[in-house]
Amino acid sequence: MSAKNCLFFLILLLMVSCASKEVSVSTEEAPELDKKLNTKMGDRRDQVGVRDNTVKVQKTLYLEEEMSKLQGEIGDLENLIYGQSKSHPNGLFLQLKTCRQKSADPRVGGNGTPAPMEKWEKISEKDEDFSYHVDRDDNVVAVSEENLSTRITNLKKLKRVLSDKYDAFKEKSDACEASYRTALVNHGLNPNDTESAGEWVEGPNGFKVWKMRKGKTNDPEELMRRKQEREKSQKSE
Repeated sequence: MSAKNCLFFLILLLMVSCASKEVSVSTEEAPELDKKLNTKMGDRRDQVGVRDNTVKVQKTLYLEEEMSKLQGEIGDLENLIYGQSKSHPNGLFLQLKTCRQKSADPRVGGNGTPAPMEKWEKISEKDEDFSYHVDRDDNVVAVSEENLSTRITNLKKLKRVLSDKYDAFKEKSDACEASYRTALVNHGLNPNDTESAGEWVEGPNGFKVWKMRKGKTNDPEELMRRKQEREKSQKSE
């Protein structure tokens, strides 16, 4: 082997070994402060100190925990608003839909047509842009990539959007329920009769069990019957 070929082989070997060399990065310490101050913070991960003649509050956290927390909060908010699926919605979405349906009943002053509902959506499920490649087993693999700072910013933005949606749905649902109760009163019905009724009775092994006498109802005719029964009972006392 010539000297030129040997030199080329050594350079190639060096490049391969450098490319495969693992680089470890310490996550234990943030950039050091010139001086730590004796100030107690609420979180043990917070510390106050001086760097470059400026007092700084330094917080250390693992981004995996931060992103996991944000994703969990986003999932909880979506379930509180929309429920699990479009075919079986729940949460505030279902509450508002149910309220608009019962408010539309002509027997309590409605026009028979419920007010249209807002769009059911899972805004956390975005359309990803993938790049594709084939692995050594001839499987097609899709890869999505984004900057870490972009991911965290997007998660925080999404949480704010969902918080606003929750407040909006809650406000509409409360307003609808108040309007419905007013409509019942205006038609001589008692809103309290829409709720279930029952009592605690003695059960097995000395435990109290709930015995339901009347279930929930939105039927104006049933509400009128309950009202008449209550008035009749009061007169007989």
